[in-house]
Amino acid sequence: MDDFDPVKAWNDALLEKAMNETSLESMAARLSPEGQAWLNSLNPFCRWAVECDLREKSDWFLRDWESVRDALQRLERELGPSDNWK
Repeated sequence: MDDFDPVKAWNDALLEKAMNETSLESMAARLSPEGQAWLNSLNPFCRWAVECDLREKSDWFLRDWESVRDALQRLERELGPSDNWK
């Protein structure tokens, strides 16, 4: 039988709340078609990373999403495809 981990439960609840407050889907509707296409092309790892990094910076993201895209592309050139990142 698994023991209940209150810290894990608390962290999971906070993550769930944060994901509901600011999601890429809610921001995507306000992006240009190019920005929407880029978001839709992200693999699950990169989507998660972008969402986590931009929780409190949605206005910045809507204005400067290209810099996030460029940074991810630069990392993929240096580290290989993000599908292989763990």
